[in-house]
Amino acid sequence: MQTRQLEYFIAVCETLNFTKAAQKFFISQTAITQQIKALESELGVELFYRNNRHVEISPAGKSFLEDANAIVRRLSDAKTRMQGKDAQLTGTLKIGYVEGYEKVGLSNILADFHEKYPNVFIPLERDNVPNLYDHILSNEFDLIFNLKFFIDKFPDVEFVDFETFPMRAIVPVSHPLAHRNLIKPKELDGAPLITMKSDNSRYGQDPTIMKFFTDADMIPNVQYVSSDVETSILSVAAGLGFALLPGYITDHINSNDRVTVLPIEGMEKRMTIVVAWNKKNKNPLIKTFLDTINGFRANLENPTS
Repeated sequence: MQTRQLEYFIAVCETLNFTKAAQKFFISQTAITQQIKALESELGVELFYRNNRHVEISPAGKSFLEDANAIVRRLSDAKTRMQGKDAQLTGTLKIGYVEGYEKVGLSNILADFHEKYPNVFIPLERDNVPNLYDHILSNEFDLIFNLKFFIDKFPDVEFVDFETFPMRAIVPVSHPLAHRNLIKPKELDGAPLITMKSDNSRYGQDPTIMKFFTDADMIPNVQYVSSDVETSILSVAAGLGFALLPGYITDHINSNDRVTVLPIEGMEKRMTIVVAWNKKNKNPLIKTFLDTINGFRANLENPTS
C-alpha cells in the first residue's frame, strides 16, 4: 500500500468521479483506476460501486476513508516536522553525472533532495567517465553518478550500484540489420565502429567496450573516434559506422535522429550506473544524500512494489 494510492482513493471519494480525481494529480483516468483496483486487491474489499455513469462509495470504502484520511494526515504532519528540521541543514554538495544520464530520473532524485534540504547548495556538472572519477579522487566533486568499470582497484573510491542498463547498438536507418528486433554480437563482426574519445582508460572504460568484441571472438574495426555522445549519434546517422551505447541514452533516441537502436543478445544488464565518492571526503552531506536515494534504489529494484 502506497501513500499515493490513499491520496487517489480520497480524491475519488471527494469527487465521485475517476476522471476529475485523475485531473487533480495530472495523470490519466486509466492510471488512477488501476491504482484503486490494486488497493482493492490488497485490502480484499470493493471500495466503490461503479458503472459507466455512476460512482458510489461502498460501505467498506466509507469505513476505510476515515483510516485513509488519518494515515495521510499523519504522514503529512511527520513530513512537515522533518522538513522543518532538515531546512536547518546547510552546506554544499557538488555532484557530477555521466554524459546522457540526465535523460533518465536524475532530476527526480535531485528535486527530492532539494525539497528535503532547501538550504543545501547542489552545483552540478556533466562530464565523461574518467574525468568524473578523477574529480572525486581529487575531492573536486563530492558524489558522482557514473558508469561502473574497473573502479574496485582504487581503494579510495567507494560506491553503491544504483541502476543497470543494457548495452545496445545503434546503426543508420539504412543498415541491413535496422529492421531486426534483436541481434547477436557476431552479426556486427567487421562493421565500422564509432567510439568515444577517452583521455585515459585506467578506470576500464576502453577495456569494457573492447570486451564486447573479445567475448564474441571479434576484432573491433574502429573507423571514427567521436568527442561525445551526441557526436557519436550524429556520426552513426551519417553512415560512418555503428556505436555501442547504454540504454539510458538509447531509450531517448527518436526517429528524427535517423538511427535505429538494436538490442543485443546477452547484453541485457551490461552497463551499471553507480553513485561513487571518495571515502576520505569528510563532507557529512554525502551520507545525507545516500540516505535520501535509498528509496529510489528500492523502487528501481522493485518497480511494481
